[in-house]
Amino acid sequence: MDSPGTRPGPSSRSSGSGSAAIPPAARAALALAVPLAAGLAAHRPDYGAVASLGALFGVLAATAPDRRTRLRTVTACLLLGGTGAALGGLVQGHGWVACAALTGLALVSGMLSSLSRTASLGGLMLLLNAVLAAGPPASGPRWVPPLLIAGGGLLVLVLCAPAGVRTGRPPERPPVSAARPGPRRGPRAFCSSAAPWNYGLRLALCVGLAQALIVLMPFERAYWVPVTVVFVLKPDLGPVVSRALLRAAGTAAGLLAAVAVFAGVPRGWWDVPVLVLLGALMPALSGRGYGAQTAAVTPIVLLLSDMANLEGAELVGQLMWDSLIGCAVVLVAGHALWPRAGRFERA
Repeated sequence: MDSPGTRPGPSSRSSGSGSAAIPPAARAALALAVPLAAGLAAHRPDYGAVASLGALFGVLAATAPDRRTRLRTVTACLLLGGTGAALGGLVQGHGWVACAALTGLALVSGMLSSLSRTASLGGLMLLLNAVLAAGPPASGPRWVPPLLIAGGGLLVLVLCAPAGVRTGRPPERPPVSAARPGPRRGPRAFCSSAAPWNYGLRLALCVGLAQALIVLMPFERAYWVPVTVVFVLKPDLGPVVSRALLRAAGTAAGLLAAVAVFAGVPRGWWDVPVLVLLGALMPALSGRGYGAQTAAVTPIVLLLSDMANLEGAELVGQLMWDSLIGCAVVLVAGHALWPRAGRFERA
């Protein structure tokens, strides 16, 4: 699991603020470790792991160079991610009903991606959280995971918020030519445009096929196949073929790192400093490309999965296989069957 986000900007200082923002490495380390530590202290490491997972999504969304855009993006991802988790929980364990619901949600998520960068990330979190919530059974009431995920995202929002006293100087507005606002499109014009439907239908087809495989075939952790589909099939963030190859390579590297963590670190409070280290490394590795970002995020997801259900260590080989299946679904159903798909992919 990883982010489609952009590279962090060279500066973390926001216009109009009297102090520097929290550096991305420190923000990621705190956001991932604090919820898990709170869960361990409350003797509910599973709850802490789910909240840390929500924080991970927020960290992946908080990549914009200026603070105001980060706040807007994280807020959108927080609201849509919590909505997705709630919707996914409603269809969890319902087989073909879940398949149909997630396919429809994939269409909506894909169409949202053509609106703006913030809408693209928000739509991704909507679908991603729905897929995760519809996967393994949650411990406790179904309303708990959405609240925990939202709580983790809220922590990231707090860490992204201004930390100092405003100077009173309003931020400078970019020139109109640099802003490239473009014409505003109404709902009718948007729905009649080719690009939203192209990506929405491609994503819906691939997610539907992945969910159908889950119903028809025995998977240990079925969510990993559609999760791979969701992340790889992001044509607004780069060519699909290269993202599929980088996803496979990055997952393999991340799984090797996870094996080392599981072999050398006892479960419990020792996982907190491990998350601090992995979280601090994530922004630097994410800036080196999609493959490196996947390698950074994969051990974090496995570690949190192990804390939530004590099965992460046993799923290393299965998750690699599931990732390859998800990549194959995207390459065949989301790329090869769409001859003109390359027109909508950003190089």
